[in-house]
Amino acid sequence: MPVKNRRSSLLSHCFAMAALLICVLPANASIVLYGTRVIFSGDETEATLKISNEGKLPSLVQSWLDTGDGDMAPEGIDVPFVIAPSLTRLEASDQQMLRIIHSGQPLLQDRESLFWINVLDVPPKTENAKGSQGSLALAFRTRIKLIYRPKGLPGEPKDAPEQLQWSASTTRDGQAVLQARNPTAYVANLGHIAVEAAGQSFKMNVGHVLPGETAKFAFQKPAENEQPPKELPADAVVVYTSLNDWGGAEGHRVELGR
Repeated sequence: MPVKNRRSSLLSHCFAMAALLICVLPANASIVLYGTRVIFSGDETEATLKISNEGKLPSLVQSWLDTGDGDMAPEGIDVPFVIAPSLTRLEASDQQMLRIIHSGQPLLQDRESLFWINVLDVPPKTENAKGSQGSLALAFRTRIKLIYRPKGLPGEPKDAPEQLQWSASTTRDGQAVLQARNPTAYVANLGHIAVEAAGQSFKMNVGHVLPGETAKFAFQKPAENEQPPKELPADAVVVYTSLNDWGGAEGHRVELGR
């Protein structure tokens, strides 16, 4: 079997195992990312992300990019960037700079584009007290945003969350949801959303709103004896937190429909 195929098979196996283990068993990853997001400036040829191994053992680190589907296997994803190294061994206490390079494929120049960086930490198997090799090594994946920002966009990215246009909507099954339209050229990243209505505050699911698009946010699972409203009143207030390029939070408060 060619070396390339063996490596692809190994990466697919690691990805599949990690997807299973992340969902089943909680623990602590050794690989730490120095940043909550990466901004790729349109006037640069590459961006970087520093990672380090804070554990006591070496780790195999796989890195790849995706366009939003976090469940897709790395070899099946087509993105206009290359990340290097895509596979590396990182010794305990060592650091590594991941390089994100534009492949030359065309990108939108009138708005930001959103991609995702995945870093998979696969630690070595460790012997148990009796020297057995049967111990389970857990793989952990960290996923952060990669935002491509063309040069010359109008306005400032920090102002995008304040310009979101909030309104009430309903799902097909009649459930009330909150929706936000983003009229700007920048991705609006949100870390907290709540609706204040009828003297109560209800938490919503969080996420982001892409440039020129509308996103819907549903109510989080309510606490015991709490019932979200089936309709959002016109005087409801949206309280939300936006995240800037460095992960810093800023609070906002706006009446629904404004």
